[in-house]
Amino acid sequence: MVATCNDGVLPVDLLHDILLRLPARPLCRLRAVCRPWRALLSDPSFVAAHGARHPGPHLAVAVRGRLNAYGREVVDVHLVDASSGDVVKRICAGRCDRPAEMSTRGGMALLVDNNLLLRVLDPASGAAPLVPDYEIHPINYSFTLVRTASTGDYKVLRITHDVALQPRERQVCSVLALGGDGVNGGRLARWWEVQSPPGNVKTWHKYVAVVDGVAYFVLRDEFLLRETGGGDWITAFDVEAEQWRPELVGGPPETFHNRLRVSLAALRGSLVVAQDDHRAGTLDLWFLLAGDGGKVGPQHWSKLYTVTMPYHGRPFRLDGERAEPVVVLDDGRIVFWVWERRVSSRGGVMRVYDPNTGGQTDVAAEANCVHVGVYTGSLLRPR
Repeated sequence: MVATCNDGVLPVDLLHDILLRLPARPLCRLRAVCRPWRALLSDPSFVAAHGARHPGPHLAVAVRGRLNAYGREVVDVHLVDASSGDVVKRICAGRCDRPAEMSTRGGMALLVDNNLLLRVLDPASGAAPLVPDYEIHPINYSFTLVRTASTGDYKVLRITHDVALQPRERQVCSVLALGGDGVNGGRLARWWEVQSPPGNVKTWHKYVAVVDGVAYFVLRDEFLLRETGGGDWITAFDVEAEQWRPELVGGPPETFHNRLRVSLAALRGSLVVAQDDHRAGTLDLWFLLAGDGGKVGPQHWSKLYTVTMPYHGRPFRLDGERAEPVVVLDDGRIVFWVWERRVSSRGGVMRVYDPNTGGQTDVAAEANCVHVGVYTGSLLRPR
């Protein structure tokens, strides 16, 4: 590569260092300059070095509404810089009947296409191969993509939708292993059934969070009132062990009777409960922290942030705006996605909050957004 890239204009090591400083979007275009540049920018070592220098994070925003050449609606995934709100890459995910159920983890996104088959979208390459289970998945299932903490392999947790159940009917859970590449190396992958949760859980994305290979869910109200008497209301599934943890997680103080106003999130490696007070126009962020300064010890809830959220319209309505925390940046700023309507969860604004000044800035808006996740993979594709 040194011999082909050194054309006498710039030494290859200097060219390497210059291009390494550029963001991914112009680099994708610069691959068309000449064959030596394409070889350099597609080299796996350069891709790895660029990913380490530009770690992100980025928001994976699923947008619907665009029509293809045949007049059929397709879904696009926009990778958005979490600091500036700039779209750095656009990927066509094809036709998807249930784009709001997309699940993003690490460098992959799981989605259900128009044939009710699972696909794994790799934003770096733009490829969306079929998950090799070759099953048709009806609308009464929800999917959570999880990456194991020890090996980094991907697994999918499939749960029966809570709204599709009859009274006192238990949810059915299954697990699918996809390996490190997300497609099990192209080999046939089979679902296997695991135990049901201790109580039926809510499967809407705002009630689900994944932290260090553990998926947390909010329990449904009827189980709480019947079994716990109004106590612990969060349950956890350990993906590596492929079983539900026997102990429930108690929520932060004063949140049990306001569960309609809470959502789960994963911020800075911690489980977070966001409690939304529309009347006061505030959003409290409770972090589940280990005791003794982060060492191994009893976990406890700590309210680290109270964010004044300038909602619009009628703030007391359940179908009004709602804000969800997405990611905490390296400089301490917090990125929120403010959905326009609580019921439809379609369209919204990307809002960056600075806890040092209390200031908020709306850096991006998308009227046809149906899903927002965090993407931490590379933006370049190696050859």
